Amino acid sequence: MKRVWPILLLLGGCSGQPGIAPGGIVSNNPCIDAILAEIAAPGQVAAVSVYSHDADSASAPLAWARQYPALGTGAEDILAAKPRLVLTGNLASTGTNAALAKAGIKVVAVGVAATLDEDVAQVRQIAKAIGRVEAGEALVARMLESLDSAQSQVPQGEAPSAIIWQNGGFVAGTGTLQDELLRRHGFHNASASFGLQSWGVLPLESLIRNPPQFIFMPVAPEGNADRELASRQKLLKHLEGKTRIVPFRDQLLFCGGPTVIKVARIFEKARRTAR
Repeated sequence: MKRVWPILLLLGGCSGQPGIAPGGIVSNNPCIDAILAEIAAPGQVAAVSVYSHDADSASAPLAWARQYPALGTGAEDILAAKPRLVLTGNLASTGTNAALAKAGIKVVAVGVAATLDEDVAQVRQIAKAIGRVEAGEALVARMLESLDSAQSQVPQGEAPSAIIWQNGGFVAGTGTLQDELLRRHGFHNASASFGLQSWGVLPLESLIRNPPQFIFMPVAPEGNADRELASRQKLLKHLEGKTRIVPFRDQLLFCGGPTVIKVARIFEKARRTAR
């Protein structure tokens, strides 16, 4: 299934695959998987989120994630894996996480980061939980370096307007990590001009009537045709000359962590084209 940020991050339950080594570290959150792919030591991870096995929803590299069994979000799946540590999202705390705590299994839960500071803190929290503090700091340093480098090259002058327009018309507004990343790269998030706060849905017609200077728009993964996306791209063609449409993988909006580095490269390149 496809993910829509941030609603589906921690929902759904899928049966875990057999073969999960007991006593290991398991994750049922695709954003945590992306961090583990960068900082975990060989042999530390026993299972990853089922979403990380799907090209449409994975934030961690597929080749890395598919080395491990896939785990659903239900308490039964996780209890059957007999882990010593569960890394999960805090939105599951009212059900699954409570059941795990009752069973005496250590749980580390993180939420959806709304700022870069929160994102960095979560990387450090996960690194500490798995005993990989040094590797976590190395990842944090790379994240901050990518942003510092981009900010130092932001051209002078009025910030061009921009919007991140996801599948389904979802738009990242103020109070989101994506909004902060836009601002750090010298863009003005145009979501407020459409009356949107935080995450909201922006109809295509509204976007066409009042287009910003930049539209960061998702592209379908290779080999996965998306009729809705293709039709929207065709409708947006008449905006050429009025706005720049920048291809942007939907997966880059699901998580922070190492994804921030990839986002920085795209925003930096686009900002250099602004006049």
